[in-house]
Amino acid sequence: MSSLNKISICLLLLALALSGCIVSGGTMTVQPACQAGAVSPGFEGVWLSWQALSILAASTVFLIAAFVYAVGHALTHKKVTMWAKTQMEEAALAMAITIFVIGLVSFLCTFDLKTLGISTACTGAECNIVETAFNYLFSLYNTIMSGFLVVAGMNAVMASWATMSIGKAPGGVGIIITPLAVLGDIASSLTMAMVILMTSAIVTLTQMVLLKMTESLFVILFPIGVLLRSFGITRGFGGGLIALAVGFFVFYPLLVVLFYGSLVGEIQTTYGSMADSFKEGGLSPTTASWSLNPIDWVVRFVGPVIMGAIFMPLIMFMILVSFVKGLSHTLGEEVDVSNLTRLI
Repeated sequence: MSSLNKISICLLLLALALSGCIVSGGTMTVQPACQAGAVSPGFEGVWLSWQALSILAASTVFLIAAFVYAVGHALTHKKVTMWAKTQMEEAALAMAITIFVIGLVSFLCTFDLKTLGISTACTGAECNIVETAFNYLFSLYNTIMSGFLVVAGMNAVMASWATMSIGKAPGGVGIIITPLAVLGDIASSLTMAMVILMTSAIVTLTQMVLLKMTESLFVILFPIGVLLRSFGITRGFGGGLIALAVGFFVFYPLLVVLFYGSLVGEIQTTYGSMADSFKEGGLSPTTASWSLNPIDWVVRFVGPVIMGAIFMPLIMFMILVSFVKGLSHTLGEEVDVSNLTRLI
């Protein structure tokens, strides 16, 4: 293991021991970033402590780099001058990030999605990105579990009916008829449907847990990343942590809102202009009427489940992985997300 990796690991372990964790009675509690539509007091208190440390580190790096820059300029040493200039720019950026963190988190915790024209069922503080995303996933989860209970009930009834028999066979001789035996095949199909629905529910529940987990991990990853990015030797690693924190705390909830909001019907889109274009071109009438009375409820249930539990998570995580890789490369060094890609 290289010396850089050893230093990075030691700093990470030290930071984990000191950052947003409150230890009491043998338990460790991580404070969430948002609480009741505002910045969590726990996060604000933790960050104020980290803010002073981060500014001190960045200021120290800036002053040392400025001194080296002055010496290099006096000696007309271009490489030293360029290195010192880069270090000063990075230190200034670290201080800027440190100063504006509370404002950024406050904006995310209190930002009302209705200002973007997104029609949501929530009101006030509950309309921030994280809470809205969680509510959308919770709505889909309830839909899936309701369907699971219906399918489980139908499976039990059909399996019971499939074993009903008519006739007698005393001594093993006689005629016994099972007129509803074909329902056994249907019950087997419903059993497979139950497995699929339960898997879909687990996928949706996992995303709900991930939302809450990343909200708490942001308190740990972001301060560590800002501090480590202040030093040249750990700048790449710190930038990677910042990218992970921002990607999962900011970008991932936004993806959930945009994708699942349209799925559960909270985001309404009108296609009036498109319909008028179709009408003028003679390609399609302005309105279309679909009559699926016998299977309408099945179509309305199966479609959202397939989209919400299979296709949407796949597309979302592909976008999220690309975002984290790009941002981490910009802030420091590209994060290896191959394990996350394999999971997808």
